[in-house]
Amino acid sequence: MRILIVADNAVAANGIKLEMRHVTGCHVVGYLNGRRSCALIAAQEKPDVVLVDDLRTSELTLERIAELRRAVPEAKIVLLTLSTHAVWLADAANAGIDAAVAKIARPGGVGTLVREIVRGNVFHTFANGATESITKHHELTARELEILQLASSGNSNRRIAERLWVTEQTVKFHLSNVYRKLGVSNRTEASHVAHQRNMLASPSHAFTAGESLGAAA
Repeated sequence: MRILIVADNAVAANGIKLEMRHVTGCHVVGYLNGRRSCALIAAQEKPDVVLVDDLRTSELTLERIAELRRAVPEAKIVLLTLSTHAVWLADAANAGIDAAVAKIARPGGVGTLVREIVRGNVFHTFANGATESITKHHELTARELEILQLASSGNSNRRIAERLWVTEQTVKFHLSNVYRKLGVSNRTEASHVAHQRNMLASPSHAFTAGESLGAAA
């Protein structure tokens, strides 16, 4: 079983590698820095399993998961996370993970759980209430809905990124998911559909294109 680790730094990756030493037949092929795009190298490595550790922000973690899902569609993607909140796990599932493992598992337990996931011996679904709460607007996550609302107010990707303290690439990632889920191809069409479906109730920290960051604070 070929394992590829995606983490924030080498220290975290080494800790995960040590966990995997308990798994018979497991071979860790390498570590990729999740702070930057790693799809090309991941595809070249042809892993059976990709272990994605929590990155510095949830947005970056979701962006990297979605990228890896496209790069290695046949691989199992397992998220190693400190948060087991149902909404977070549902967002990660929408991005492309096959399973999630809490990092509070006892030493050696993470490797065992990963092995059982790969073997198909572990199945888990998220609570219906949590799933409904983030998918009530045509399966948009809370963050996707927030960005759609801001984009529909006339804000550029750059201004949205500044407001939400994320990268422009993250905004583009979420918008592409919005377009796909709404069945549209651009922001104008998305805004039109959102208006028709009453999805544009302003988020609490929304701002219009004419506002400065100082005025919005």
